[in-house]
Amino acid sequence: MKTAVEIFFRAIGIYALFTIPVLGSPIIYVISMVYVLSFGWFAWALFTIISFTGVNATRSYRARIFLLIVGIPVSVAFSFQMIEVFAAERNVWYSGAFLGFPIAATISGWISLFFSAKRYRYTKPEELNRIAENTTL
Repeated sequence: MKTAVEIFFRAIGIYALFTIPVLGSPIIYVISMVYVLSFGWFAWALFTIISFTGVNATRSYRARIFLLIVGIPVSVAFSFQMIEVFAAERNVWYSGAFLGFPIAATISGWISLFFSAKRYRYTKPEELNRIAENTTL
């Protein structure tokens, strides 16, 4: 779980850097970051479930990484949909240029995952958890 949390927080930082060009309109940048901090926890929860499933279901490093690579856009899409479910915005999937934000979040997640990918190379989930516990953020 610690690895998933680390990936999540690193992805938020990378996302904040990716979306700096939006500072031409600071209110959009602030709203974007508020949405990430408010609804990003849905992505983290789903990604954590996918991560635990992937680590425990397969011994193959490639299969684990593939599952996590696919899990990131699924988690981001789920989180983006929660914006509409909780009525913060309407018709989020028809928001035009604002669809760039979940794309930036997905790319941020992939970059963050590749910083932590070596932890998923271990074959036993117990070793992965031990390595994660001995690593500091």
